[in-house]
Amino acid sequence: MSNECNLIKDILPLYVEDMVSTDTREFVSEHLEHCAKCHVEFERMRNSTKPIPDTDAEMVPLKKIKKGLFIKRLQTIFFTAILACTIVTVVFGILTSPKFFPYSDNLLNVMDRHNGNIIITFDKKVTGYSCIKEFNGETEVYRVNAWTTAWDLYSSNRGNQNVVIPSEGETKIQIFFTQNNGSEDVLIYGLNDKTQENIVTLPRQILMPYFILAFFALVILAVLRFLLRNKQAIIVWIDRTILFPISYMAAQLCTKGINFTTYSLQRDFCIIILVAILFYFAMLTGKVLYKAKKSDRCQRFTE
Repeated sequence: MSNECNLIKDILPLYVEDMVSTDTREFVSEHLEHCAKCHVEFERMRNSTKPIPDTDAEMVPLKKIKKGLFIKRLQTIFFTAILACTIVTVVFGILTSPKFFPYSDNLLNVMDRHNGNIIITFDKKVTGYSCIKEFNGETEVYRVNAWTTAWDLYSSNRGNQNVVIPSEGETKIQIFFTQNNGSEDVLIYGLNDKTQENIVTLPRQILMPYFILAFFALVILAVLRFLLRNKQAIIVWIDRTILFPISYMAAQLCTKGINFTTYSLQRDFCIIILVAILFYFAMLTGKVLYKAKKSDRCQRFTE
């Protein structure tokens, strides 16, 4: 091996790393063209200094794809579960909607007990009742109604329902049966002092204002969305908020139909709110899934 080869061998590590001057690079390159041994040594050094592939970097896109698929799968499962809960809740609300009984002689029996209590015993077909106490001067007035549901007709046998009204003997008591069908309340116990005659218990109309309020909120949000269509940051929040009135309106139509009157406001309103919440999350999740699917289609089209 010549002295020049020894010199080249010492310079080769720097030459491979491109850490030599221009003149030195020209000198080494010219020597490598004519010296096979030095060229073999150069190739060996160059191959040994090739960067090792970053397997972690190559795995990043794959991990992102797997994570995206996992999130979509969870969203799909959540959407399916919440939609199923919504349907079950709507069906349950319809099946448990009370059907009020009109007054008849065999519907109930009123008895005075020796201890002064008054006991009202309902027929077996009655599966639910309510008893509301109010005052008319010094007279205690009780309004009683009775109902059953489609659910109770096929799923339970509760026997005779009883309601006990305490009496102190000196207090005047009147008990009326509320028919909840537009007919007058019927006096079933106590003396008729004509102060409670021709009284009809009317249904509550509060569900209609709530529905109208939700409708106006929907219109206002729709107008705002149109006027602010170029401001994406605001549009995102409007799109989320607009689902609230839509959910409430859909829940009320699903549970009550176009009948906005109710004799059991607390029960009906709670069912509507519960269904509205389920509808909201179902629509929100469905919207996310739709956007993801639309994005995938656009990406495939561009590819």
